[in-house]
Amino acid sequence: MGIALPLILSLGVLPTHAADKTPHAWVRVNQLGYQPKTIKVAVFISTAGKTNGGFRVIDARSGKTVLHGKGRAANAAYWSLRQAYRLDFSALRDTGRYYVECGGAKSPVFRIAPDIYKGTADFLLRYLRQQRCGYNPYLKAKCHQHDGYIVDDPKLDGQWIDVRGGWHDASDCLQYLATSATATYQLLFAWQQTPDKSIFKDEYQASGDPGSNGVPDILDEARWGLEWMLRMNPDSTHYYNQVADDRDHRGMGLPTNDKVDYGWGPGLGRPVYPVTGKPQGLRADRKNRSTGVASSTAKFASAFRLGAAVFKDIDPAFSQKLAAKWAPAYRYGQRVPGNNQTACYASPYFYEEDNWVDDMELAAATAYELSGSASWRKQADYWGQLEDVSPWMELGRARHYQYYPFINLGHYYLAASPDTAIADKYKDFMRRGLECLYKRAQSEGDPFLNGVPYLWCSCNFVSAALTQARLYNQVSGDGTYLEMEAALRDWLFGCNPWGSSFISGLPANGDSPTRTHSYVTLVLHDLTYGGLVDGPIERKRFESLLGIHLLYPDNYAPFQKGPAVYHDDPGDYSSDEPTMDGTASLAFYLSTLEKMGKE
Repeated sequence: MGIALPLILSLGVLPTHAADKTPHAWVRVNQLGYQPKTIKVAVFISTAGKTNGGFRVIDARSGKTVLHGKGRAANAAYWSLRQAYRLDFSALRDTGRYYVECGGAKSPVFRIAPDIYKGTADFLLRYLRQQRCGYNPYLKAKCHQHDGYIVDDPKLDGQWIDVRGGWHDASDCLQYLATSATATYQLLFAWQQTPDKSIFKDEYQASGDPGSNGVPDILDEARWGLEWMLRMNPDSTHYYNQVADDRDHRGMGLPTNDKVDYGWGPGLGRPVYPVTGKPQGLRADRKNRSTGVASSTAKFASAFRLGAAVFKDIDPAFSQKLAAKWAPAYRYGQRVPGNNQTACYASPYFYEEDNWVDDMELAAATAYELSGSASWRKQADYWGQLEDVSPWMELGRARHYQYYPFINLGHYYLAASPDTAIADKYKDFMRRGLECLYKRAQSEGDPFLNGVPYLWCSCNFVSAALTQARLYNQVSGDGTYLEMEAALRDWLFGCNPWGSSFISGLPANGDSPTRTHSYVTLVLHDLTYGGLVDGPIERKRFESLLGIHLLYPDNYAPFQKGPAVYHDDPGDYSSDEPTMDGTASLAFYLSTLEKMGKE
């Protein structure tokens, strides 16, 4: 999460986006391409003129038309446009390079091939390595070596504790247990579901520097998160939730040069906030609304339990450390139920996580998945019934990170249970969440079939919806939501009003974020390769945020009159800031698509 920063550094020369040749009509596609047997739908949008929706798909090499079709009209007014059609060309399965033409507009050239997602899951790890704290392999340097000093603890106030490591949360240097534990679990889950070394390569060492170490890079990254979490949980009575606070947001610079003074000298240590289960904040007018510890301690428990299983044969000693930690963390959540939010200081923005039973369910469901124990199944079912549908899916709204994590993987483990009654119940829970999104998209007549609300970090919600849709299809065989899944997948790769991928540098020759809100862009004039940006945000919310100031002319101006806006501009921290947890959350989905392509 980023807050407005004084952008006083030289911006240098950054890439610009290619202008569309047709100024009033566009055909949006998944720029990465399509697998042969998948649903394939391009979207035609126009600000003027009329077309009957007739379209054709053209072989980019021969120039020959390979498919004719008639588009399905959609609600163009939803995006303040004149016309919109969904152009279904799923019947085309031949491998090759193509483009779609409709109403005088042409799409970018794309591929149809089984291997279009090859290497994409590993590509995400490039951004996570850029985000490493303690030692940063991207910068080839150490940072934040004095972390940190305990605050908000009458007995331990001011005491130093070694919490070096982990990842910077986004384009600031803050570190949160909530997002780090979630990212760690997502990486472990991706490997658990696809333990394939031909998909997850070994090209980097544990440090993140180039070179093989015999361990898939995704597990090196997961271990980086687990080791930090172990430091944040030194014993069974002490759990820590956050390193630094938004006093960090005083300028944009390299983390290795971080000189923010929290009271121990410039750059000489940052505050470490304990898990207290009570409203927290060092200023009386900046308190969060914490009510318990479960949302944090259960995240410790889930990641430690799955990590212990994944590393059992890779590093038995490390596995045993994790195995000793997870049960005490879960029991602490049982004793002190409730939510534990992050703390702010200078601004009113923090992660407003209100739910926590989903975290308890995931911890218990992970234990059930790995042990088959009826006792753990019963406990997971108890928690799972308390939140049958993720609230953001049902309500279509949420405050910032109010319902987090955005995907409840505990439901999946229970839906995959050999106990038929349990499995059927949780398949239905998963279906109902997807149905909420599907009905919302249909009721709005959205040309892009996107029922995900445009909350801050909307791309993270899209990733969650994609994950749930894929897992639901896997456990149920129900194809009801396959078109919506395809639409949400394509949305991330350019089939959206702006025609931009939301993953920096992917595809390499496409329109993707090049001017992100990040020191990598602003200071080093490089790309945040692999980073999933926040993505489109509700226009009214965007207009209410403090400190946003666009630094470039808006290349996407024709598409900013609908329900959401998006800018590839470093001055917009609300839509163009990559996030570590959102990026990690795509590892399962992209690796699954690569696996499906191989099969």
